[in-house]
Amino acid sequence: MCVNQKRDEVLTDYARSLIRFKSRQLSRRTGFSRADCEDLEQDLWLSLIKQIDQFDPKRASLNTFIDRVVNSSAAMILRDRCRRKRAAGFQTQSLDRTHVANSDEPIPLRSVISADDLSRRTGAASADETTRQEETEAITAAIDAMPPRLRDVCRRLMGGNVLSVARDLKTSRRQIRSSLAESRAYFVQAGFGDS
Repeated sequence: MCVNQKRDEVLTDYARSLIRFKSRQLSRRTGFSRADCEDLEQDLWLSLIKQIDQFDPKRASLNTFIDRVVNSSAAMILRDRCRRKRAAGFQTQSLDRTHVANSDEPIPLRSVISADDLSRRTGAASADETTRQEETEAITAAIDAMPPRLRDVCRRLMGGNVLSVARDLKTSRRQIRSSLAESRAYFVQAGFGDS
């Protein structure tokens, strides 16, 4: 089968809708914008057309082939975008290297790195110790204000999930979720979330 005929074969409604969906989905992710949607759509079409000569009807249907190629291409676009964002021109250094600080004595770099550096690198906001203590006290106060049944469910959920707590209490997951909904008012009163 000639390449042009295969290219015409791949231009199906399924391919159009899948590529449109994937490009919209990608454009909503961090690192992309809505303006990238058309470019992403074009990149997905190009990768599909480039790989159409690999299609073998004995191995899978055309829609399956289209799905695999489009999903793989979307994953590759994400991987490439994250790779550029993570380490463009970055020079790594060993934490065992010595560093001369204010004193004349060299110290290893690992002793210079703080928790704030880790938070900045990962993009997580580090809460100060005072805020963390206040939140812990507010959570404890909210749980202590609950009736014993709700208090028990909340404490058990701190170390497990809805299914494990339901199993431990020999009750349904729906009842555990109902207890959670009931306990929400106590946390709102303590200053978490909104009513």
